[in-house]
Amino acid sequence: MGETLDRPPLPPGPNWTNIGAALRASPPKYLLNLFKKYGEIARFKGAFTVYAINNPDCVKNILTSAWPQYSKNTIDYKVISTVFGNGLVTSDGNDWARQRRIMQPVFSSRSVNSFDKIINDTTAALADNWSTKSIDDPIWLDRDMSKITFQVVSRTLFGTNIDHVSDEMIDILDLLNIHPMRLSALLRLFPWIPSPSNKRFHRANRRLDEIVYALIEEHRAPDACQENIVGRLLAAKDEDSKASLTAEQIRDEVVTLMLAGHETSAVSLTWTFYLLSQYPEIEERLCEELETKLNGAPATSSDLAELTYLKQVVQESLRLYPAVWGIARRSLDEVTLGGYCIPENSYIAITPYVLHRDPKHWPEPEKFDPERFSPGQIKSRHSYSYLPFGAGPRTCIGAGMAMLEIQLILAQLLQRFKVTPITDQRIEVEAAVTLKPRYGLKVCLEPRIK
Repeated sequence: MGETLDRPPLPPGPNWTNIGAALRASPPKYLLNLFKKYGEIARFKGAFTVYAINNPDCVKNILTSAWPQYSKNTIDYKVISTVFGNGLVTSDGNDWARQRRIMQPVFSSRSVNSFDKIINDTTAALADNWSTKSIDDPIWLDRDMSKITFQVVSRTLFGTNIDHVSDEMIDILDLLNIHPMRLSALLRLFPWIPSPSNKRFHRANRRLDEIVYALIEEHRAPDACQENIVGRLLAAKDEDSKASLTAEQIRDEVVTLMLAGHETSAVSLTWTFYLLSQYPEIEERLCEELETKLNGAPATSSDLAELTYLKQVVQESLRLYPAVWGIARRSLDEVTLGGYCIPENSYIAITPYVLHRDPKHWPEPEKFDPERFSPGQIKSRHSYSYLPFGAGPRTCIGAGMAMLEIQLILAQLLQRFKVTPITDQRIEVEAAVTLKPRYGLKVCLEPRIK
C-alpha cells in the first residue's frame, strides 16, 4: 500500500484517444501543441500509450546517464527493421555493441576526412550539369540533392559509381523512407497485411536486396578494390568468434548506410538552401566568407576550421529541420522522469524537431539565426537541448561524415550558384523516416558572376 501511495503520478495528457488522424497528418505539429498544453512531459493514447519527453535533463537520462535502462526495441524500429534489417541503427544489446566496434574505424576522423575528394568531385559534376540550365529552367532541388548524396555514399561504400542502378535505387530508397511513417496503426502492428501500399513496399524491399547482394558478391572477386567500406566489412572479423560477417550482416550495414547516409544529408542540404533563400542577408554573409577563404576553390576537410560561419549555418539549419526528427525508446523498468512515473515497458518519444523549438532554450525559435551557434551562445545553453544526431553511446556514428559532406557540397555550389525557390509552391514538412519537404522543392539556378 505504501509503495502505491508513494509512486509519482503519471504525466498529464489528453483523455480522448481519437488522435490518429491529427498525429499521422503531422506528428511534429501534434507534439508541439501537446507540450504547449501539458508541459515538458506528457502522454497520449493512440494504438498504445506514448510518453513524450521534451525536458533536456530527462533526455540526458534516457540517452546517456541511464541509457542501458532503455531499449530501441519499439514498434517504430520493428517497422523500419524490415528495411534496415539488424543494422547499426536498429540493432540492440550485444549485437549493437559488436557492430559499433566493427564500424567505428570506418567513421574515425582520419577515415572520414579522406572522403573529401569523392565529395568534391561528385559536387563538381553536379555543378557542371547545373551550369547548362537557364534561369527559366527550374530543377527539383530535393531530387538533385538526393542524387548527389547517393553518389557520394555509393562511392564510399563500393569505391565506384553504381550509375547503372542509381536512379532505381533512389526511387526504392525514397519509397522505403516514406512508407513506414504513412502506415496506419493497424498496418504498423500487422505489416504483413497485403494492402496495395504494403505490396509496393515489399516489392521494393525485395528489389533492394537483389541489387545490394549482387554488389556485395562483386566485391568478393579477387581483383575487386577493397579500399572502401564494403571491402572493410568483408575483411572484418567478430572479436569473440573471429568469424567473418555473413552476407546478411553486410547487407544490413550497407542498406543502413545507404538510407541513413544519403537521405539525411540530402534533406539537410535541401532545407539549408531553402532557409538561405529566405534570409538573403545570411546567405550574403556566408558567400562573403566562402569567397574570402576559398576564392572559388572547393573546400577541403582542412579548410573547415576556418569556415566558422558555414558551420553555424549548417548547425542552425539542423536545429530547425533535423533530418532525424524523432527518437524512440522503450523503458525496461519503471522509471521516474521529471517527477512523473513512466511504467515498465512504455514507449518513450523524444522529438528533436520540437525540442529545438522550445523558447526556453531558443528565443524566437522559428527564426533562422546562425548566431545561436557562436561559441558564447553554445556555452550558455543546455547541451541536451540540441540533438541533430542524437546523443550518448548511440549517437549517430556518421555525424562527422554528414557534417563534412553537407559543408563541402554547400561551399562549392554556393560559390557557383544562387538558388532561389520558385514562387507559389507549397512548402510543408513531412515526417517520414527523415524530415523532408512533402511536395519537394523546385528552384531556379542563377550563376554567380565572378
